[in-house]
Amino acid sequence: MRPDAALHALLRAPRGAVARLCGARHWLARSTPMRVTMILVAIFVVASGASFASAYFVIRSTLDSAFASEIEQQVTLYQQLGTQAALEQRLASDIRTSDPELTLLQYQPDRGMTLANVAPIAPFHGTRVLSERALKGRRGDLADSYLARSLRVGAGQLIIAKSRAQVIEMGEIMLGVVLLGLLPSLAVAAVSGGFLARVSGRKIARIQTVLEQLTSGQMRARVPHAHPARDDLSQIGAAVNTMASAQEALIDSMRQVTADIAHDLKTPIQRVAVLLDRLERQSDLSAPQQALVGQAQDQTAQIVKTFQALLQLAQIEGGAVRERLTRTDLRQVTVDVVEFLEAEAEALGDRLSLDIAGAGPFEVAGDRHLLAQVLANLIENSMRHTPRGALISVTLRRIAGATAGQVELLVCDDGPGIPAGERDKVLRRLYRMEKSRTTEGNGLGLSLVAAICALHGAKLTLEAAPNGQGSAKGRGLQVRILFAALPK
Repeated sequence: MRPDAALHALLRAPRGAVARLCGARHWLARSTPMRVTMILVAIFVVASGASFASAYFVIRSTLDSAFASEIEQQVTLYQQLGTQAALEQRLASDIRTSDPELTLLQYQPDRGMTLANVAPIAPFHGTRVLSERALKGRRGDLADSYLARSLRVGAGQLIIAKSRAQVIEMGEIMLGVVLLGLLPSLAVAAVSGGFLARVSGRKIARIQTVLEQLTSGQMRARVPHAHPARDDLSQIGAAVNTMASAQEALIDSMRQVTADIAHDLKTPIQRVAVLLDRLERQSDLSAPQQALVGQAQDQTAQIVKTFQALLQLAQIEGGAVRERLTRTDLRQVTVDVVEFLEAEAEALGDRLSLDIAGAGPFEVAGDRHLLAQVLANLIENSMRHTPRGALISVTLRRIAGATAGQVELLVCDDGPGIPAGERDKVLRRLYRMEKSRTTEGNGLGLSLVAAICALHGAKLTLEAAPNGQGSAKGRGLQVRILFAALPK
């Protein structure tokens, strides 16, 4: 098939076949076992080629030395003839009996006609290799190559050339050995190496998948069939399993301690809140005392909220709510949350806008209550940490992809924003920036958002607001969440 026809056939091929071809090329480029196999095959090719080439040059040099020795003996014989007449008579006899395919003879005396068994050869001095093309006007069959020597003998110039047909045949035999012996061996080695690389690649892919699951919080993920007594990849898989078991036990212990503390302190704090309510209802308290009781009630309510958030975090990170994930319309969740918080934003003097790009669908696998909590936390966080009159924009749009695509949720404000060095830290539980310690909150809002996003397999990114998004200076914070969209 011609290259242009192959290209047209590829363009007419189904998208699935093209995608598989691109995926195979991608795998070949990124697979370490396959790259190692290709490197070893390349080393084998280079080493074998070097061996064959060395053997060829050694044999060729030996044969050329033997031809040169034969020429030297023949030249010595001619030089030992006493007279010019005897030399020309012997040369004429040898020219008549010699086969041009084996030996070329040409003698150009200073006076007289040229004696030769081939068309005249261009004059030269010394020893050289003559090809068949260099012998113009040849007579009879000639070899492909000759080792020729030109020197002064008697009163004329003598050229003797010996056929190098054995060298040419030896080269063709060596090439046949390479084609019939090396190439099949190379093909077997490449196929076997590719198969072994594929097996190793699958093991590495399983280990990589488990590591990604562990990173996303699925602490029960393990590498299957990992046994320390097998090969090195199995030993690595067994080590990953051991590490995952230790991390799972440690995290479970930390979660249990957090949940136990929250449970143990939540009840006494609630009792304190009840006692404060009773104290507030007493009529004999002075105004300052009433104010102190009100402040204590606010602080107690804040502590109760913190414990509730910690308990919810423990439940989410423990995967207790994973079974509640169902097909959910993110569009309807977004509209409900924005409409619910719109009145609160107006009361604070802020502007809350919603932009839904396209008709959707915007269905994802999620929990409606938790998704609403994510959006509410982000909007309330913007209202809490931006000056009055801020613009808070919520954008929902669908991003097309190779399969079902993605659903992108953006929450952007024009407040002071978060420095780049603090954006990862604010996702930690109970972490608060220095400028936020005087505002209401417990440092768990964004931690809950991050935990819920991880539970839904969504990618959470904190970044600077784009220029022109509510601020001439490009300040502010933009929170980007990417969900995997469900197919229609």
